[in-house]
Amino acid sequence: MLLKASLMIVIGALIGWITNYFAIKMLFRPLKETNILGFKIQGLIPKRRMEIAENIADTIQDELISMKDITANIGDIELGEEIDLIVNRIVEDKLEKEVLAKIPMASLFITDSMIVKIKGHIKDAIEENKDEFFTIVIKKMEDSVDMRNIIIEKIEKFELDRLEKIVYKIANNELKHIEFVGAILGAIIGGIQFAISMYI
Repeated sequence: MLLKASLMIVIGALIGWITNYFAIKMLFRPLKETNILGFKIQGLIPKRRMEIAENIADTIQDELISMKDITANIGDIELGEEIDLIVNRIVEDKLEKEVLAKIPMASLFITDSMIVKIKGHIKDAIEENKDEFFTIVIKKMEDSVDMRNIIIEKIEKFELDRLEKIVYKIANNELKHIEFVGAILGAIIGGIQFAISMYI
């Protein structure tokens, strides 16, 4: 009787552990639809990849961060140093190198002080129209950039093998606990079955 009880408990534990083990594995495996004894089987995540991608994209866009959240901060970006660098490069490349190189006589009229003034006027013009420029860029980004589709495309292109490894790396302990709980529940069920069998 003790042997029978032990056997039923051990078998129940094995069934519980194996069931949970395969349930976890079938989150990802098989990656491609496989025909087994007439049944088409595919891992949950690969099978519903598109739906999962859409739900993640909707959640990120609606609850976490949207294109408007990103563009809302663009106008606050300080670009003073960057504007200086761009203006200096434009004046040096276009005016000093191209114009003066092609027309040497122009150097008689375009002095160093004049170049400094030209740079200053360009910088002032950019600074004065910066807000209008950002407004146009922000509007264009909000109209043209589809954050949802970008997220969906990224998820669709993400390799499932790599995603599986990441999930197991992050949640390995928790997944082992699920297998362990399955074994415990199976053992309990085996014990209950033995107790019931004693009264039948």
